[in-house]
Amino acid sequence: MSFHTEYDDMKPSRVLFVLFVLSALLLSAGCISVPELPGDGDFEAGAGAEGVSVNLVRSEPTFSMSRGCIWEVTLQVYNTGEIEVRNVNLRLELVDTESGAIRDSMDIFAGTIPGGESRIVSAELDGDCINEYTLRATPVLL
Repeated sequence: MSFHTEYDDMKPSRVLFVLFVLSALLLSAGCISVPELPGDGDFEAGAGAEGVSVNLVRSEPTFSMSRGCIWEVTLQVYNTGEIEVRNVNLRLELVDTESGAIRDSMDIFAGTIPGGESRIVSAELDGDCINEYTLRATPVLL
């Protein structure tokens, strides 16, 4: 007694094509593992503007087909003094932990922050999927 299925008639080229399509779908589905960016120990607040501190609120690595690995970060910029601080700018650097090289950097304008208050800012930094990074954030007054 033999069993005959519809797959018995498939040619090897069709099988290869189906396997190729399935693997392409799996790779583009966003199920790619990327290293975690800053945890509590991988965030450096640079000694920039006096009376302004920076706290990491959230960091999340994502994968984009057009840009590759992107680290979305949310930071809290806090005025520790009693007098408002004007023209607060953040200098962000995504630093490769192994080599110390800066992979991506950007400046973000946080504006005027009244004494004792804070602002939330967000940014997207480009990196490689295989490297581990530290986020460095330095407040600067313009």
